Amino acid sequence: MFLPLSSCRFITTDIFFCVSTSMAILIYCHITNDFSLENVYYHSHTTKPLIYKICGVWGNKEGSMLLWTLVLTFYLFLMGIFIDNGSKLKKVSLITQGLICFCFLLFTLLESSPFTKMPGIETDGLGFNPILQDIGLAIHPPILYLGYLGFSVPFSLSIAGLIAKVEGNVWAKIVRPWVLISWSLLTLGISLGSWWAYRELGWGGFWFWDPVENVSLMPWLIAVALTHLLLVVRNFNVLKNFAILLTLTTFILSVTGTFLVRSGILTSVHTFADDPRYGLYILALLGVITVSSLVIFVVFTRKNHTSAMSFQCVTLESEKKLATQVTEGRRLFSRLTMMLMNNLLFITAFFIVFVGTLYPTVLEYLTGELISVGAPYYNSLFNPIALAILALTIIGQYCSWQGNSLLPIFREYRFSFCSAAAILPFIFHMELIIVLSITISIALLIFVLEAYSKRIRLFKSESILLAKKVSKSYYAMMAAHAGVAILVLGIAYSVGWQEKKENYLKIGDSITVNKFKVTLRNIELIKEKNFHAVRGTMDIRNLLNNKILGEITPEYRFYLVEGQKNVESSIYHNLFSDIYVVIGEIDKSKSKIAAKVHYKPGMSIIWFGSFLIAFGSLLAAFPFSGRARIV
Repeated sequence: MFLPLSSCRFITTDIFFCVSTSMAILIYCHITNDFSLENVYYHSHTTKPLIYKICGVWGNKEGSMLLWTLVLTFYLFLMGIFIDNGSKLKKVSLITQGLICFCFLLFTLLESSPFTKMPGIETDGLGFNPILQDIGLAIHPPILYLGYLGFSVPFSLSIAGLIAKVEGNVWAKIVRPWVLISWSLLTLGISLGSWWAYRELGWGGFWFWDPVENVSLMPWLIAVALTHLLLVVRNFNVLKNFAILLTLTTFILSVTGTFLVRSGILTSVHTFADDPRYGLYILALLGVITVSSLVIFVVFTRKNHTSAMSFQCVTLESEKKLATQVTEGRRLFSRLTMMLMNNLLFITAFFIVFVGTLYPTVLEYLTGELISVGAPYYNSLFNPIALAILALTIIGQYCSWQGNSLLPIFREYRFSFCSAAAILPFIFHMELIIVLSITISIALLIFVLEAYSKRIRLFKSESILLAKKVSKSYYAMMAAHAGVAILVLGIAYSVGWQEKKENYLKIGDSITVNKFKVTLRNIELIKEKNFHAVRGTMDIRNLLNNKILGEITPEYRFYLVEGQKNVESSIYHNLFSDIYVVIGEIDKSKSKIAAKVHYKPGMSIIWFGSFLIAFGSLLAAFPFSGRARIV
């Protein structure tokens, strides 16, 4: 607290430089096969390809914790640069972030050091998990961590905002870009993880409601609610304390995720360790962060009892201000109302995922009974809430902040609703949830485009000029909401029309899915440096025009050092569908090979929608020129 800010800048730079150097040294040790380190010996081998030697650094609990601390110190470094100087807010936030970094650095040094020496001299290592030997390892964990730990900055700024008594609207303007960047990166990280699982695990799915997948989804849901709530705080200077509570919760959930992944509590392909002591230390850190932050929240919200709304009540002044915004137009429907209703739905969705993820673990601990909570639970509760959120998003975009009648929406935007209704004759035979998902997502997508066309008076002489005057925040909102509609449309399309067939094939045999015929043309044994494999060569023919579209080469691999078998899928990508093929071992008695062929429509739509959401959030995060407007 007593150091000048210039000194803090040097300290944050030095900390980040030291941790970066540690990471660089560890990478160098992996590249040069320094098996005198336990981390290299247990997770590498001389035959491992170079790319996996580099990214394999964080493919284990010690290396991933070093990456975790690297990202934390990176954000500490950024805070020293980009948060305005000369304010108590910056000093307190840097101290808070520094304490978080110190705790995890101390844990890494004492309990999770990747530089522990081997007791003897080793000439080679034990290899690396075959599932992790994929390009996804190079990009998914770093981006996911950038998303998770990005929320440490809003966390620190929230603690500082309480202590420094910063006005709600001022605090929201400072915090919101950090929240948007972190949420965007978390969106991208989750999407890349889904893409990696789709390609690597061989079951042809993109989301399994796996406990660790759910752990990443929980802070994402709270962060969505937070991003929208910060708009309310920024524009009306109310609900600051509720926003702060969501900010604290988001980072606490991020730390909870790393605890669950590393403690062995959850069983998943994503988990790193089953060392109870290791998890106990992280649980202690989680407890310290949670208790201390909530104590500060309770103490300072009582001290700073102003016009902001607390978690459960609103002061009289705030009530008047909110009532003015909503009832000035004497209408029930306003953007503020819709936004708050959507926030409640996001929080409800969070609790559904939270209970489904942790209930089996708690039940096993209390009673010893083993149960599994699977997709039927989540789909039956989560999906209707998601559709309600989409519907309220349409209404919220139409309504003004002050409120207006909802009835004209069907007249003014009849093209959007008629277009959505026009698809019904083609999908009415599908399940109700598929029909509703497609209809509402198409309505939202066309509504976004129609609203923009009205704003710029499309096809009029002044359209280009008006398009240039539209604020960047509006374009960001367009991209994010259109991305959500495209994502839901892609998921519904994929789930509703997917097909799977499996059979034993000999050369010349075929499997037909949808309008595609997959024919086995050759089987060969291949020998690479670190694995041997059975490779099938197959061609894909479009039965509508009888043309061969391309060739795919799925493999069934045996990794020599690790002694493990692993399937390597091969995917033929069309514009709107994938042909996804995996093979198994050769049945020598039948001279055939096991093959599974999936027809997966809508996958490219899912990836594009996810990217568009992340892009829209990033676009909204950065300042734009011109006069700020409420849009």
